[in-house]
Amino acid sequence: MKLRLLYSILLFIAISYKTTAQITYIPDPYFEQALINLNIDSDGIVNGQVLTSDIENVIELNLDALNWGIPMNISDLTGLQSFTSLEKISVNYTDITELDVSQNLQLKELDCSSNWLALLDVSSNTLLEILHIGNTGGDVGPFNEITEIDLSNNPNIHTLYAYDLGIKRINLKNGNNSPNMTLDISTYPWYGAWDDPDYDPNGIYNTVCIEVDNPTEDFPYSEWDITKYHATYILTDDMVACSLSTQPFTQNKIGIYPNPVTDILYFETTGAVIEKVIIYDLSGRKILEQNRVNTISVSDLQKGNYIVKIFSDKGVQTEKIIVK
Repeated sequence: MKLRLLYSILLFIAISYKTTAQITYIPDPYFEQALINLNIDSDGIVNGQVLTSDIENVIELNLDALNWGIPMNISDLTGLQSFTSLEKISVNYTDITELDVSQNLQLKELDCSSNWLALLDVSSNTLLEILHIGNTGGDVGPFNEITEIDLSNNPNIHTLYAYDLGIKRINLKNGNNSPNMTLDISTYPWYGAWDDPDYDPNGIYNTVCIEVDNPTEDFPYSEWDITKYHATYILTDDMVACSLSTQPFTQNKIGIYPNPVTDILYFETTGAVIEKVIIYDLSGRKILEQNRVNTISVSDLQKGNYIVKIFSDKGVQTEKIIVK
């Protein structure tokens, strides 16, 4: 009798462990709802979990929140690590601030444009071929703010879209620089910027250091397709030296924070003296103007996107902000 009871207890423990091992936890209800809408979560219930068998063979996952059925409120992609067969992921226009793809080792294409990402680590994704980290919404957020990307462990990469980011450093020193590389590092003006008397249609507003295997103007780099509207680049094998050489483009830049902002917008100067600040809506209409300030209140503004023009003794600087 005791032996039978012990066997029953051990069997129950084994079954319980096996059942738990087959479950992947999805703490974000909006992420789980997206999986339900995509007919991936087979139980059809938002209960914080999905059968691992439902997701482990999924090859493509489209979480573009501009598509019908995908909630924009997704802020946590915990559970993505169990999509071990994924070759293509699209996650756009969500509230995520971080993205962990370190367990998605079959990944070949990653589109994480237009979120709230400041960092991205793809060092584990050695099969990666296409990466999209830019901002595609124009005047519509959210906006990634990824200033550097390390692709030194991605020898198969051949396409990188990093436009409208203000990206500063791209490491492509991966030992396999081929002539078939496509890059977009463009910096696009806000709608209505061309009506601004200070707007220069031929202006260069960003310089990008691109670390490569053997910097030269010859093959294979002469064959690279690089789109660089309002931007320029330097091919280098010394990222530190390159970054130092481009400092004059940014050393007088005035920082603004927080962004998005709900109440007070702060200006962080580095040797510059602010003479006036003007806030415009997206149609170019002046909304607010103040002189000689280091902060400005936006609490009376409606929620939305605005253009901030900062006039200082170092020149004129234009930034985009979101009032929430």
